[in-house]
Amino acid sequence: MTTLDVSNLNYTQLLELKKRLDAEIDAKRAEEIKVLADGYVKKAQAAGFTAAEALEAVRPYVPGARQSTGARLVLYRDPSSREHAWSGRGRAPRWLVTYEEQGRSREEFKVA
Repeated sequence: MTTLDVSNLNYTQLLELKKRLDAEIDAKRAEEIKVLADGYVKKAQAAGFTAAEALEAVRPYVPGARQSTGARLVLYRDPSSREHAWSGRGRAPRWLVTYEEQGRSREEFKVA
């Protein structure tokens, strides 16, 4: 590895060098992760798995990644606005609470 003497560079030059280094580091990182991913997929395919199966197997190792539960079915809908819909999970939406405070029943808004 070549040693670079940066002691003679001024502040602006150092910032420019840092910007160029950061770009080069990002490019090399992307290259490296692609090589690793290619190797992983090839190993999985050699073992008889698809790339999708290999990716799914890695999901538990990704912090914060949850397995998709699919789209939630709409159980309740506001008749005045199709945008207002609720799956019945979690807290009731404000539009439904407002209707209930007006004395209307939740069952009125149930989707058939």
